[in-house]
Amino acid sequence: MMRAGTAVALMLLTLRAMSSVEVSAEERAVRVGATISTELGAHAVLEGAIEYLACSQGGKSYESILVLDASPREIYDGLLQVGLTPGSPATYDAEDNPVAPQGPMLTLMVEWATATGTPVRMRAEDLIYNTNAARPMARTDWIFTGSRMMEDPETEEQVLQAEMTGNVISTHQSDLSVLLQNPLVAAMDETSYRANERTLPEPGAPLTLIFDASRPVTRRVLLTGQVQGVGFRAFTQEQAEMLGVTGYVHNLTDGRVEALAEGRHAVLAEMMRRLEAGPSAAEVRSMETEDLPSSEQYETFTIRY
Repeated sequence: MMRAGTAVALMLLTLRAMSSVEVSAEERAVRVGATISTELGAHAVLEGAIEYLACSQGGKSYESILVLDASPREIYDGLLQVGLTPGSPATYDAEDNPVAPQGPMLTLMVEWATATGTPVRMRAEDLIYNTNAARPMARTDWIFTGSRMMEDPETEEQVLQAEMTGNVISTHQSDLSVLLQNPLVAAMDETSYRANERTLPEPGAPLTLIFDASRPVTRRVLLTGQVQGVGFRAFTQEQAEMLGVTGYVHNLTDGRVEALAEGRHAVLAEMMRRLEAGPSAAEVRSMETEDLPSSEQYETFTIRY
C-alpha cells in the first residue's frame, strides 16, 4: 500500500511536470495553458453539476470545466509576481454565520482558436451555465483567496492545500483549498452551475486561461467611417455587456461614434478588437483611443442620445 505522503509527493511531481505559466508583470496578468476536461460529466449521479471552473492534474476533473497545465503552486507564485496578496476563503463565524471570501479581485478570460484558426476570446463565466437562473453565469471578478497552508505528511513542510487537492478555481464556496473563489450568492448552492454547452469547445480542446489583475482603466474611443445609422451603438452596448465592460456610447454631430469603456486590460483589449470590426453593416475606417484614469463611476454600459 502506498503511504499518504508518498502519494502526495508523486502528485506534486506530476503537477510540476505539466507547467505552462506565463507571467506579465507589466500587464499584471498570468496566462496558463489548459484543456477542456475529458472527464466532465463522467459521473451520472452529479447530473451535470460542476463545482470548479478549473483544476490541475490530479484535481476533480470530473467536476471541472478546465484542466490546467500547471500546478496550483506555480499559479499562486505567478499571482504573487503580479502584485497580489492572497486573502482568505469563505468560512463561518462563532455563531455559524457565513463569512464571505476576502482578497483581491481579478478578471478571468479564456481564449482559443477554432479549427479554421479564428481566435475566440470571452469571459470565463461564459463557459458556465446557471441552471437556477436559466442563463450563463453572471459577470463577476473572482477572489484570490490563496488556499491554506498545511503540513505535508511526508516532508513535514508547510505546503498549499491546493497542491494536495489539485483544485484551483471553485464555482462554490465549500472548498477552502482552492486559490480563487466565486463571490456571487449563487456560489452558496453547489448545484447551481453546469457547463455551458453552447460555448464550450470540444473535450480535450486546448485553450488559455488568463488571470487579469490589472487596474481598471477608462478608455475613450473615437470611431470614424460608416458608423452612424448602422446599429453601431446597440452593437457596442451588446459587446460591452458580454465582456462586463461599463461606460457609454453615443453619436457625435460630426458623424463619428464616441465610446467610453471601463475595464481591465484583457477585456478592454477584446472590446477594442470587436469595436474595430464593428457590426456587419458598418465600416470602421479609423479608431482613436485614449486611456484615462479609471473613474469607476459606471455600473452598466448605456447608450446616450
